[in-house]
Amino acid sequence: MSCVLTNYTSMTTTPIPCNPINGSANLFTGQVQYTDYGYEPNHAATYAFLAIFASGFAAHVLLGVWQRCWWTLPTLAVGTAVEVIGWGGRLWSIVSWRWDPNQGGLWSSNHNGFIVQIVCLVIGPTFFSAANYILLGSPSYVSLHSQSFSLLFICADLTCLVVQAVGGGIAGTANNEEGANQGGYIMTGGVILQLIVTVIYLILFGEWVYRRHTDLPSKRQYNPFSFTSRFARKKHAPSNIEDSNNHMMSPMTNGSQETHATTKPEDGLIAPPPFRSEFQISEKRIQIMCALIAMGTLLIIIRSVYRSIELLRGWSGPVATDEPLFIGMDALLMCLFVWLYAAVHPYIAFGRRLF
Repeated sequence: MSCVLTNYTSMTTTPIPCNPINGSANLFTGQVQYTDYGYEPNHAATYAFLAIFASGFAAHVLLGVWQRCWWTLPTLAVGTAVEVIGWGGRLWSIVSWRWDPNQGGLWSSNHNGFIVQIVCLVIGPTFFSAANYILLGSPSYVSLHSQSFSLLFICADLTCLVVQAVGGGIAGTANNEEGANQGGYIMTGGVILQLIVTVIYLILFGEWVYRRHTDLPSKRQYNPFSFTSRFARKKHAPSNIEDSNNHMMSPMTNGSQETHATTKPEDGLIAPPPFRSEFQISEKRIQIMCALIAMGTLLIIIRSVYRSIELLRGWSGPVATDEPLFIGMDALLMCLFVWLYAAVHPYIAFGRRLF
């Protein structure tokens, strides 16, 4: 048997002694060596989380279609599907796990499976953030104008998604560790940007809760899309009263059939005042949605902090090669998010919506 040591920087090979003994210490490092992960992915955890996220995906698709809450499909359902693909990548790594006698002997797996799980598990929660941004709707109590609230945060979310995807593409096509780390740093930029956007959203959400509780609407609201909205009104002015009503309704409140009394008329979870009798929802359900948004946002922030630290330290850093930490700070948190939003589905606040 002939073995070689490959230098991926210069793409040259050097003949070296082979290590045909499975699982033995590497001839050069004196320790058991792994490629990509830095450890062997836990089989039981991989199968368990794959099943949990797959069932969560099915739950969100069924709930979204059954309750006709269509906006949850491209957010909650798609985000969960991306998580499923990511865990499928880890499963791919497990089934391709083998002992490589080259380079002193090390455990290796299909590199594509590693890239799939990294990219998908990093960008998946971006879709969950979008669900939170849409869920709050168009609040009139905060300093940001209601016409710009969801649009601004969703645009920022899409930017984060693109940056992370570009970084993942660079990391996946890199021929050496330096190139892979460069892609990782770009992904880190996307994760940090998402973290900043989420924190800003949380601040505005806190302002909304406070002002709504004290009944103190913001006296001045900033609308960064004011020119766009004026242009849209000129181009697409409602042709009759019915169209005007539909134009004014928040996409998050359209079609709600609740008729319970509420304590606050101006609300991101409630339609504009002229339509309150038809579209208002109960105060209890608003409180449930507030708790859901707060909990979901907190989970995303904790996970984003962990991912930022992980990617900044590199693929072979101590954080990235710690599987229990990954399971606790990413897998469990996102699993909790998926099933929390399935158990307390946004439908309970917005009722059955046709479109």
